[in-house]
Amino acid sequence: MRKANLQIFLVVAAALIVLPALPAGAQKAITEIRIEGNVAVSAQKIRRIVRLKEGDAFAAEKVSEAIKRLYATKEFADIQAYQERQEGGIVITFVVTEHIKIDKIRFEGNKHLKEEELKGAIHVREGAFVRPALIRQDFRAIEEMYKEKGYYRAAVKNELLAEQDEKTKRRTRVLLYKITEGEKVSVKHIDFFGARSLDTDELRKAMESKEDNWIRGAEFKPKVLETDLERILFMYRQRGFLDAQVTDKELIFSEDGKGLDVFITVEEGMQYKVGKTAWSGNTIFSDPRIASLITFGEGDVFDDQEFTDIQVAISTLYWDRGYIYNSVSPRKTVKKDVIDVDFDITEGKPAHIHEISISGNTKTAETVIRRELKFMPGEVFHRPKLMRSLREVFNLGFFAAPPDPEVTTANEDGDININLKVVEKQTGQFRLGAGFSALNSISGFIGLAETNFLGKGQRAEFNWEFSRFRQNFDVRFTEPWLYGTPTTLSVNVFNRAQNQVRQQFWDDKRVGASVSVGRPFPWFDYTRIFWRYRWESIELKDFSPLYIGPLRDILWPQVTSSTAITLTRNSTDSPFHPTSGTRTSVSVEATGGAALGGDVNFQRYDGSFAWYEKLFWNMSLAVRYEIGALVSAPPDYELFRLGGNRRYSVRGYDFFEIVPEGNPEFLGGRYMQTLSYEVTLPLAPTVFAVSFFDTGNTWSSFRGSSIFDLKKGLGLGIRLELPALGTVGFDYGYGFDKPGGPGWEPHISLGAGF
Repeated sequence: MRKANLQIFLVVAAALIVLPALPAGAQKAITEIRIEGNVAVSAQKIRRIVRLKEGDAFAAEKVSEAIKRLYATKEFADIQAYQERQEGGIVITFVVTEHIKIDKIRFEGNKHLKEEELKGAIHVREGAFVRPALIRQDFRAIEEMYKEKGYYRAAVKNELLAEQDEKTKRRTRVLLYKITEGEKVSVKHIDFFGARSLDTDELRKAMESKEDNWIRGAEFKPKVLETDLERILFMYRQRGFLDAQVTDKELIFSEDGKGLDVFITVEEGMQYKVGKTAWSGNTIFSDPRIASLITFGEGDVFDDQEFTDIQVAISTLYWDRGYIYNSVSPRKTVKKDVIDVDFDITEGKPAHIHEISISGNTKTAETVIRRELKFMPGEVFHRPKLMRSLREVFNLGFFAAPPDPEVTTANEDGDININLKVVEKQTGQFRLGAGFSALNSISGFIGLAETNFLGKGQRAEFNWEFSRFRQNFDVRFTEPWLYGTPTTLSVNVFNRAQNQVRQQFWDDKRVGASVSVGRPFPWFDYTRIFWRYRWESIELKDFSPLYIGPLRDILWPQVTSSTAITLTRNSTDSPFHPTSGTRTSVSVEATGGAALGGDVNFQRYDGSFAWYEKLFWNMSLAVRYEIGALVSAPPDYELFRLGGNRRYSVRGYDFFEIVPEGNPEFLGGRYMQTLSYEVTLPLAPTVFAVSFFDTGNTWSSFRGSSIFDLKKGLGLGIRLELPALGTVGFDYGYGFDKPGGPGWEPHISLGAGF
C-alpha cells in the first residue's frame, strides 16, 4: 500500500512538472482531451473518471486529481499526463498503461483441493485487471490453505497464457496458477525445553497437535500449533505461573520432507500462591454471600482462570438481581510469590424494565409469546426470569431456537428495553406416504397437524393410518390457554380397528372420545396437573384358535368409562432434542365402578422418569425408567405386553412379544418395568445418530417381579427431521432374550420419541 501511494505521489509530482502553472492572468481553457495507450478500458470510461471537459479552465491541480482517480480504479499500472499549448487553449493528453485483464483463471497441480475451494480463497477474479501485488496475495492465500490441510511445503507460481477461444475466436488471457502440493507433513515428535514444573506428557495432552502413531495420523497445521501455544500458557497460568512465556518454537523437517519435529521453549517464571482475599463495596449482598463465591483460599496455587471466574460469579450475582451496571475491579498486590487480592465492588443502581418488544414473529400472535414471559414492564430486571422466559417460549415448539434477547438502555435513569428476536419454524405438518412395521407389514398414512393453529398456539391434528390389518382415525384439538388463563383443554375423538395379526389373537375395534383439562400445579416449578375423562366402546371378535381365555364368552361391545389424574414435570432444555433436565409423569386412572359406570372395573397406575445429560463430542445421554401396575380385575386386553417402539417399548423385540414367564403369548402381566439408555450424536442440524440399550419385562404380580429379570435389547438408529413430516426414526435392535432365540428387529417411528 505504501509503495502504491509513493508511486501515485511521484506520478502526480511529475505531472505538475510537465504541466506547469500558467502565469497569473494567462489562464486558458482546455480545448481538447486525448486518451492514448488504452486497450481494454474505453476512452469514454476514462473521460468519465478524469471529470475534465473541453472548455473548462485549465488547472494543474485538477489534472493531478484526475490521475489519482484513475489510479484508484486499480486498472492502470502507469499514468502520464502531458499538455500542449495551442492557439486558443491547451490540449491535455493522458497516456495510460493498463494492468493485464484476465479472462480466465485456471489451476494446475491441485490434486487435493477442488478448483471451487481455490477460487474462493484468491482475490483475482475473471474479467478483472490483475496487479502483481494481488497475485502475490493469492500465492500466500493458496499456500496457507494447503498448510491447513497438512501440506506445509506447498508452493505456487503463476503463468500468463494467451489463448484463442474456440467459440468466439477471440484472444483470451488466462492466468494459470501452477501448484506444487508436495507431501503431507506429519508431526513425529513434540518436545519441550524449560518445562520443569509441569509434566511434558500433560502439556502434550493439552495440545490439539498430536504426535503421529499407529492409531492416528498427525497432520501438521500451523494455525493449530499457534493455538496450542496459547493452550500451553493457559495451563501454566492455571498452575500459578502467571509470567510464563513461550520464547521459541523450532520446526525441524526430516530429509524427505514428510516428517516434522516440534521443539517448544518455555520460560516458566515464578509460581504464585494466593495470599489474603478481601472485598469491599457490597451492601446488597452480605459478606458471607460474597465469601461463598471466593473459591480459592490463602496458600492455594493462584489459578488465573479461577480468579477470572470469581469476578464473573460476583458480577453475575448482581446481574441476577437487576444490578446490570455493576463492576468488579480486582486489585492484586504482589509480595514475592504471594498475591493478595481485593475485589472492589461497585453495585450501581438496579435496572427497571421499561419496554418489552418482540420481533420476527410473522405468524405467531404476540400474545402467545407474551403470556410465557415471567417478567413485566416496570419490574426490576431479574436475569433468572429472563432465562426462564426464553426457555418457556422455545418450548412452545414454534421457533428454531430460543429467542435472542437484545437489551438496550432506555433512559438516563438506567432503565432498559428488552427486545426478544424470534425465528419461526414450520409448525404445520402434512404426512402422506407408506411405511413398514413388523406388526402391520406395509401400511399407509395420511396426517395433518398444526401445532400453532392460526398463530394462536392451538394444536389441531388429524391422522388416518391404514393397512391390510389396521384402520385408525384420530382427531384431536388442544387449546393451551382457555379463556386467557394457563388452562389446557384437549378433546380427542377416535375410531381404531386392528385385525388379528401376529401377537394380537383377535380383531380389535375401539370407538371413543376423551377430554382433558390441565393447569400449572402450585408450589412445584415446571409442573402441571391434568384431569382426563375417557369413554370407549370396545369390540373384540374373530379370536385366534390359540387364544383360550375368557374374552370369547363376553357379550361385545364392552363400554369403558374412566377418569385419570396425571402430574407431570418437564425441566428439559428443548422440546425436540433435550440435552439436560428431566421429564416426570405420575398417573392414576380409575375405570368403571359405581361412580363411572361401564362394563369394566379396574385401576391403572403409571409412572415414568427421563433424565437427560450432555456428554463429550456434543453427544447427550437419555435415561428413561417406566413402571406400571394394574389392580382389581383388568380384562386380558388391558394387560401389559411389551415390545416394539410404541407404548411400553423395548426395542429389539416385536410388538406385544414380551409377556410374563410361563404365560401364553396372549396373556400379559399386571406389573411392568422398562429401563432404557439412549446416546444421541448430532451428525448435522437435522440428522441424529442414536445408540440404545433397552430393558424391560412384565410379571403377573408385583411379588413375582425382579429388577434383575429384564429382557435386553441393543441397537443403533438414526433420526431425520424432514420438512412437513417431522421426526422420522429408523432403529435396528438386537433382542438377546427373544422367545425363539436372539435376533434382530427393525423399527420405524414418526414424530417425537424418547
